[in-house]
Amino acid sequence: MGAIKSRYDSFDGQREEVMKRSRDVAKAGKNAIYALQRDDWERADAQLKLCAREANQVYAEFAAASPTLRLGFFSDTLEEMAEALSFRAFRNEKKLLSLDEMQAISGLNFPMTLTEYLGGIMDLTGEVGRLAIRSASQGKQGKGTIEVCLACVEAVYNAVQEMPFLPSKIGKKMGALKGTLVKIEQALYEIALLSQGVVRLKPPRDPDDEDGKKNER
Repeated sequence: MGAIKSRYDSFDGQREEVMKRSRDVAKAGKNAIYALQRDDWERADAQLKLCAREANQVYAEFAAASPTLRLGFFSDTLEEMAEALSFRAFRNEKKLLSLDEMQAISGLNFPMTLTEYLGGIMDLTGEVGRLAIRSASQGKQGKGTIEVCLACVEAVYNAVQEMPFLPSKIGKKMGALKGTLVKIEQALYEIALLSQGVVRLKPPRDPDDEDGKKNER
């Protein structure tokens, strides 16, 4: 029993350390997204490099030898990193990264899982939705950006819909994804009304924000 308790205590200590150090990965990912929202590419790239460096260290020191330590908090932070990487590609190239493409540019020394990738690109749609709504305030000048945003969100939605099975944590994101899709379609429809001289009575709300408040990171 003493040996079992010792192993449990060791694992518990490692788990706490993984959680603590994973926060640095998540923070860098959020900072990268925040920088991209403001077109600060230099800071975004620096934060993404920090993400990769910290994640590689956590994996090498803990998760490589004990895959269980990858589950939960560390995997969630890799989703945050996947979102940041995919948002950068969308802002810079107007494209949606595949898993292989994301892996190639991530700087990670270990493979990202399909679940982490899916979680990241589904969260990406929230950022893309917010970009579309901000562009709607430009009227007809924002139509092109909104159309690109709609194409991105539709591509993610359709791809996920075709999958025969979704992990529960990914399935829970479907409601928000569908809501974002509807809001972008509404914004594009209202732009069409404006082009016909019809006054929009009410601006669309920010996606994923039922209170109409800005999402702050």
